[in-house]
Formats: sequence, C-alpha cells, structure tokens
Amino acid sequence: MLPTVINLVRWQRIVLLPVAVLLTSVAVAASDVTNSSAWADVTARLTRPMLESGPLPRPAEDAPVSEFQAWIAQEANAVLKVETEGLLSGDFTTYALGAMPDDPLVRESLKSRFRTLRELKVTRFDQRIDGQPYVLPGRDSWRVVVIADHCFVETDCATDEAVFDSRWKVTPDGLKLTGFRVHDRTHPCFSCSSSRSAIVARPWETTELVAKVGKRTLVAVPLKYRARLAELAARAESAAVIADRYQVGDGKVDRYRLFIADPVSCSQWYYGYPGAWAAGLAAPTGPNRIEVEAAESALTPGYADELLTHELAHVSTLRNDTTYGQDDVWFLVEGMAEYVMQQGVGGKEYRRGTVVRHLTQQRPLRSVMVQPPAFDADLVDAQARYAVGYYALEYLFKHYGKTKTLAFFRGAVQYGIGLDGASQSAFGKPWAKVDRECAAYVRKL
Repeated sequence: MLPTVINLVRWQRIVLLPVAVLLTSVAVAASDVTNSSAWADVTARLTRPMLESGPLPRPAEDAPVSEFQAWIAQEANAVLKVETEGLLSGDFTTYALGAMPDDPLVRESLKSRFRTLRELKVTRFDQRIDGQPYVLPGRDSWRVVVIADHCFVETDCATDEAVFDSRWKVTPDGLKLTGFRVHDRTHPCFSCSSSRSAIVARPWETTELVAKVGKRTLVAVPLKYRARLAELAARAESAAVIADRYQVGDGKVDRYRLFIADPVSCSQWYYGYPGAWAAGLAAPTGPNRIEVEAAESALTPGYADELLTHELAHVSTLRNDTTYGQDDVWFLVEGMAEYVMQQGVGGKEYRRGTVVRHLTQQRPLRSVMVQPPAFDADLVDAQARYAVGYYALEYLFKHYGKTKTLAFFRGAVQYGIGLDGASQSAFGKPWAKVDRECAAYVRKL
C-alpha cells in the first residue's frame, strides 16, 4: 500500500513567477551539478530546442525564492517526463531514476504505484506541473502539484486529469523525488484543461491494486481481495450489459471502471468516507468520466449483482451531466439507477415497498422530489428515499415509455434545463402535474 497522507495544511503561495521565468521554465534539462551517466543519457533523450536563454542553472543558496521556483519546476518537469517514459514502457529503473536514491521507503512507494498503474493497463500518463512549486519548511524541501491526463486499457480516451502532490528535496546531486501525496481537494487546479476535472483521490494513488480487464469493464481490487477478482469481474461484465441498455448521452461508455474498496480505502478514495448507509458510489472525475467504488463487504452473493448494476447505471446515465449532485434531481439520479438495477434481477420484486410505507406514514407524500439522506441517516430512512425515486421512475417508464422517460432524464439531469422544462419537452405537460401523478402512484403501494 502506498503511503497515504491527506494533508490538511493550507499551503501558502510564496510569489507569482514573472512571465519571463515561466517561459524559461518549460525548457527541460538536468541539474548542472549532476554527473550520473544515467542522468546524462536521460538529459540527451529529453533535450529539445531551448529558448535563447537556455536551461536555468541551479540558483545560489541565497537566491530569491522565485529563482528556486523556476529551477525546481524545470528539474521536476524533467523527472516527470522520464518517469512517464519508464511507466509506459514497463521499465521501473527508468521510472524511479529521478527519485531519492538509497531510501527504501521511497523506492517501495514508487514500486507499489508503478505496479498498480501497470496492472490497470495504463496507456497514457501525460504529467505536467500545475501552478508553481511551493517551498516547505527548511527550504530544501518542495511540494509540486502534478496533473496527469491518463488512459487505462484504451489508447485514446476522454480527458481524465488526476491531480496529486509530489514532494522533492534539493540535494548536492540535484533535485530528487521523495514521494507522492493526495492533493487537498479544497485547493483549485490552475491549469486543468476542464473546469470539471475533479480534484479527488484516485484509488491508484493510495492503494496497491490488481486488476482484470473485460470486454466492457476494468475491475481492480486491493491485494487482500485478489481471490475475488475473477468473480467480481464476471459480475461487473453482466452488470455492464444491463447498464448499456439505458445509456443517456452521446456515444457509448468506453469502459466501466470499478474499484473495490476495503474499509481503509473507503475513507481514502475520491471524496472520503461516503456515510454509514452507502455501499458504493459513482464519482465524476472529468467531463465525460465517472468511476465506481463499491465496498467489498457489501458485495455478498445476494446483493453484489444489484449493487454493481446500480453503480454502473450511474455511469451510463450521468456522463456529460451538468447537475448531478443537485438535490432537486437527486430522486431522478438514484431512482434511475435503482430502476436499471431492477431490470437485472430476473423478475424479483423490488423489495423496498415496505420501506416506502415507513416514509409515507411519517408524513403525506405530496411530491416524489425527496431530498438525499443525511450523512448520518439510518438505513431505513436512506432506503426509503431511494425507493421513492425508484417507484417514480417505474411509473414514468410504465406510463410514458422508455424513450420519453430517458429524454426527460437527459433534459433535467444532463442538460440542466429544469424539471418543468424537461417535462414539457418530453411529456408535453408541466412537471407539477407529472409529480402529482408519481406521488399518487407511490402512495397506493
């Protein structure tokens, strides 16, 4: 397992780099004090036409912080390019060439990350620095934020930018990588290509994984669950077949990415601990990418297929969305996933009717626009809210048909035109009237 640090310190930006320094920092070169033959070979392979000023020399010890920032950026860029080269070619020696030598913890951390990304069949890992380097206490240690636009399995995929921190140390032999850390998601990404690139902790950042590629899925598990990988991958393939029937949006999902979490990982991955009542989650990571996390403890023989189908349904119906996560459409988002899930259970009756009655006995149900469960909600309350969404979608599919219902969902969730606008467009009547119809259907259960 990789060392995991979710750093709560708010790092201070020291100074903005002048434009001229930013321009010169794109030149790639090794430290002028490094005489390693291996590094010299790397430098030769990376050298490209330099600006007139050439590569930046190592600053003097008393140089301004801004000079060190420009040099650190230059050297870190060189190391990251070599690291990517080693990763994609499967050469760990090259991958770890710029790391702190003779540090077993750093080396083991890099090995774990390297093995995991190779297991995930990484095909693209374009790394670049975001913003400027941040000096840490002691001045010889630095934090550099990295953006990695990456693909797994396919050689071309939708933009998917992971944002993470790298740590560096200035040594007599130049700048050396000392490891990676999870990025504080409250800090913005300055140069992500999409404003919808999510700053979340990816599973491969914190946990060593093994993976299996199927026709439609990529399934990864922590090492302790290796024995379950084949079984869960087969279940995921079956769930993907069902989810594919309810795709909303342009084009087909290129591949469903599913990560199985242990109790520790549940608190580390994506947005952290999802709540006591959550067995899985769908995490939007980019403008056209959603990844799935499912708790291994919930993947029992009697529930695994339902859970996986529910989560993959989120992927197939929420790509390109603009309002996922907003409370007014929450019942639609979860109701759709529950409805798709139910299509794969072989005619088994949806089992939460009694739970809905529990909710309606507390107060009259006048609208199906229920709010999400509280973070600390009990399981019965959470299930009841999901069930209201399910039965609302069941009514829409029965009464208006699949084509109109999916069009309504797309307008309300993906296009964000509002429930009333989507209802008028798809059903030819205001949402208030359709909402009353759905609520009456649920009350009769």
